[in-house]
Amino acid sequence: MRRVLIPAWTASALAAGCYRYAPLESPGPAVGQEVRATLPAPTSVRLGEVTLAAVDRVEGLVQRVAGDSVAISGDWVFTPLGSRFAASGGVLLLDRPGLRSLEVRRLSPARTGIAAVLAAGGLALMFRSIQRALGGSGPPSPPGEGN
Repeated sequence: MRRVLIPAWTASALAAGCYRYAPLESPGPAVGQEVRATLPAPTSVRLGEVTLAAVDRVEGLVQRVAGDSVAISGDWVFTPLGSRFAASGGVLLLDRPGLRSLEVRRLSPARTGIAAVLAAGGLALMFRSIQRALGGSGPPSPPGEGN
């Protein structure tokens, strides 16, 4: 069981540390891009049967772009106090010119490098600990040499 958890933990740590949100540089987001939209003011958002008050940020995938509007299939919505709620794929239609910011999720080379170094160091430490626990720093000495 532990052999399965260690690679899974390492992979999730690398995946979490490798991305950041950067301001959108192109004229508009492409369908399928992961984005974070910051609303100009806290707004009530209906997600299925629930309405959340005071939502100021949405993270999710761009589902459709039409003129000045963008439809985001939400993964998460955030309140100004930092509370996070699952959007469960609820689609939010937003007016792009009215957004305070629209950012795209991108790979961060610096975070990826730091995460890789930390993961490699953790694995080296783990293997070194296992080697010491098993009492080995090399093959056993032959009989008769100091025994």
